[in-house]
Amino acid sequence: MNTLEKTRSSPAANRWWDEFGPVVPLVAVLSALPYVLVYGANLWRLPHYQFFPVLVVAIAYLIWKRRSGRLVLSWNGRAVQLVLLVGGVFGLLCATIFASPWMGYFGFAMCFASWLAGQRDGNTPRSLLYLAIPVALIWQPPYNTLLTADTILIQQLQAHSARLSSQWLDLLGYAHHQPGTVLEFAGRSFGVAEACSGIQSFFAVLCFGALLVAFFRRGPIHTILLLATSPCWALLMNTIRITAIPVAFAIFEVDLSHGLLHDLLGFGTMALALGLLVSTDELLVKLTESLQPYCGTWWGDAADRRSDAPQTHTQQGPGEVPPSSSSQGELVSSSSLPLNAGETVYPPYFKPANLILLAPMMVFFAFCFGIQTYDVSQSWGQQKKVIDFFRDEPLIEMSFRDAPENLLGWPQRDYVRENRERGNDDLGQRSDLWYYAAPFGTVSISFDQMFPGWHELTRCYRSAGWEMTHRLLLDESQAGNWPIVMAEFKRGGEFGYLLFSLVDRSGKPVKAPGQWNKWTSLQERLTNRLTPAVRGALFGIAAYQVQIFIPSVQPLPEDARNASLERFLAIREILWEAAEARIP
Repeated sequence: MNTLEKTRSSPAANRWWDEFGPVVPLVAVLSALPYVLVYGANLWRLPHYQFFPVLVVAIAYLIWKRRSGRLVLSWNGRAVQLVLLVGGVFGLLCATIFASPWMGYFGFAMCFASWLAGQRDGNTPRSLLYLAIPVALIWQPPYNTLLTADTILIQQLQAHSARLSSQWLDLLGYAHHQPGTVLEFAGRSFGVAEACSGIQSFFAVLCFGALLVAFFRRGPIHTILLLATSPCWALLMNTIRITAIPVAFAIFEVDLSHGLLHDLLGFGTMALALGLLVSTDELLVKLTESLQPYCGTWWGDAADRRSDAPQTHTQQGPGEVPPSSSSQGELVSSSSLPLNAGETVYPPYFKPANLILLAPMMVFFAFCFGIQTYDVSQSWGQQKKVIDFFRDEPLIEMSFRDAPENLLGWPQRDYVRENRERGNDDLGQRSDLWYYAAPFGTVSISFDQMFPGWHELTRCYRSAGWEMTHRLLLDESQAGNWPIVMAEFKRGGEFGYLLFSLVDRSGKPVKAPGQWNKWTSLQERLTNRLTPAVRGALFGIAAYQVQIFIPSVQPLPEDARNASLERFLAIREILWEAAEARIP
């Protein structure tokens, strides 16, 4: 039985899937676009993801070049499409219910992968599903209610890079001290930033590797092994960069931690990491030649995947279906099937019987699109005065006069201003610090700017070597309708007490995540689904942070904590009033 006969003898449900398999995922992708655009706008504010527009353009180009217009109609291909589509529709439904752009992008990526799984590559007998790998890598996987898994990964890379750099400096004979992710020399300290710039990061290396395997059509095992080496090369890149900065300062008295030289150093180490990644890919290609007889196409077939030249096909007679490979005998285009004599001609996607099955799904997708569009318009209506995606948010100029010389009995002792490179969303671009003398020690009060939405300050202290022993979200009666997070730390023989709050550029307090689990947080978001607070939180806008930190040799007593909270409530209002008056 030839391919045409098998297709005609298939059940009506299979014929329906043949015609609508590519259409349903595409409509689902379009219905997720409102939240996807919000997700992309928020992602752009994270320095380690600012390369993603290049990724989108590259994937669009590869689809345009490689899509053959023929469909994957094998049973395996259909099963993959269906599983991905069900997952995507579930993500789309959850995104609409919980007003979550994060879930919306998950649904978008799954539906997009479902569509790619049904499209045949013009040069191989396989689908274009491999092009979904780079798209999936810019989705932030969950970790807990406070942090995403990519944030945890960044912290681990920072800690390992700092430790390796410290060991290298020991071998080179440079005396230093390493508390957490800070390297301290005599009279100078160098911090390990979260990302040097938007493109010089682990995620840029990882996504470059994903584009590499997509461009050369590497097999699954080849892809996994290549992407698994990305953390190694990113770690080496950061270690070389971190070590070079203090060494250059000690030998040549050249500061590579800021400015043009810092950027050139970062791009140089980035080029090294990418070169090592390409070299690893070539090594795996050599292994492919010897292991492919045992692993088959699961390892990869580099020899057949390097060219984008169109394949030649055997010439057919009138009415015949083009032949295909034996492993993919059902790879045909549904539009190529001839009609029976006298049959009424309908456009392939608008036959009356098919529309009855298609209509409920179209109504569902239209509903999701409408709700998401309404949410985005309402959120934009609340934040449009303070959101501008085409310019940098200006820093607020603060001075020592903005804090009182005497804070409810605590005299001010010193003022320090710290400026950092743009793109440091770990510590912010600028911190203004006032030091006060309290009966129980020196207290530092800081106004930090700016952050893309909520900034979990406790992770910065953990990166500096502090171990968090307790974290508590103070209730409204204690926090004055402005969320306050209290945290306690320990490092060696030291103890630390921290209070901090954030406010966005429009003057609205940034809601702090508490200690609840994922399920209760989803319940709360569902309960408040139609409130302006939930819709207004879709766009992540610039946030400013006020903190008070008290180091001590023993845990603070209760009266000292109460006194610190009282003064934090006072200084928080004073500093924000001064900052708000200077917002352009």
